[in-house]
Amino acid sequence: MRKHQSSALFLALTIPLLGISAAEPDVTMLKAARGALALMRSQPKDREAAAEAAAARFMAGGKLLVAGSIPLFAVEWTNRSGGLMAAAALKDPSALSVADILIYGCLIGSEEADASALTAAREKGALVIAFGTKEQAARLRSAVDFFLAADIPSATPLLIQTAACLDLAELWAFTGDFVAACTRAGQMPTMWQSIKVPGSTERNRLYRPLRFHEDLHIAPVKPEVLGTQYLDGLIRSLDGLVAETNPIRAAARLIRNASKAGHSVVHANLGHFEPARLLPAGFPIRVIALPARLPETELPKVAAPGDVLFAIWYHEMPRALLDASRSKGMRTIVVAGRNPFAPLDTKLADVYIDPKWVVGDAIVEVPGYDIKIIPPSAVLNGLVFYAVMADARP
Repeated sequence: MRKHQSSALFLALTIPLLGISAAEPDVTMLKAARGALALMRSQPKDREAAAEAAAARFMAGGKLLVAGSIPLFAVEWTNRSGGLMAAAALKDPSALSVADILIYGCLIGSEEADASALTAAREKGALVIAFGTKEQAARLRSAVDFFLAADIPSATPLLIQTAACLDLAELWAFTGDFVAACTRAGQMPTMWQSIKVPGSTERNRLYRPLRFHEDLHIAPVKPEVLGTQYLDGLIRSLDGLVAETNPIRAAARLIRNASKAGHSVVHANLGHFEPARLLPAGFPIRVIALPARLPETELPKVAAPGDVLFAIWYHEMPRALLDASRSKGMRTIVVAGRNPFAPLDTKLADVYIDPKWVVGDAIVEVPGYDIKIIPPSAVLNGLVFYAVMADARP
């Protein structure tokens, strides 16, 4: 049986066992993503081989560069909580060399442009590692050294958007395995700590100029351990989301009813990955994206009474934005990670959705390292956003 058929069969069998109708778009989408993550977890060999090759070139002095047709793919992997300090966005493709590693995210529908960009990078001698779907791999594998592919059923609601989130998941699982490969070569790459954690600014400033730590030695981590640990964390979070769909449904009802009445969704996003950018042209719900900086000052200019605020935040409630929305006569939805040290006042929003990640935004433990690494927030926030929009769509 082909792999995408087996994942579709898994989805068809498990949804009825939970007493959930397959016609419910949010659960169908979340369970499709969960099945894809489980397949990633069970098939680590390609990811580990790519991590080993990338680590060898990085240890020899090569640059870690990232690009792609997935919007903000490079932004998600750079200057990021739990991510590699050495990772940088590719600014000049012509400057790639045989020493470098190119990490590339492939958006469904962009295969022709991606093939051109990937082929050019490989001709420069760079080690090219691409992320996309199984179907994209069939078209693009010859243009890369490694293609790490998500296997997702073709009937998944908002397929292109869900696939992009899964590409991020595979990217971060690869990052964990890359770190482990470096430790087996005797080095620990420097990693970012979330700026929301006390003391992180000083810590990050200390290590920012370095590719590897000079002040500690980390014992070698076995292959596949860190990538698997990351995927396990995402799977647990998705299981939690599927078990608690009422907030997602409530958010979808707010948006669906507002849209039927001619109103808009006003979207604010505090994160590196912006899921609203991937909504298809002609999406039946009007979405107005606010700027990342001071969105509360822009909201009164673009919103109207009856509109819905849909805010994807960090691990606090966006009080100024909620106040501005309330003054405008809007209903509000907030997605924000839990903070055990400063519990959220979730009643400030009409609907609060727990995306199943917590303050610090890192879930992988490297034995002996001072912080957890590898962030889940972009993957989980993106999937929550698309689950709500899939369910709200007429």
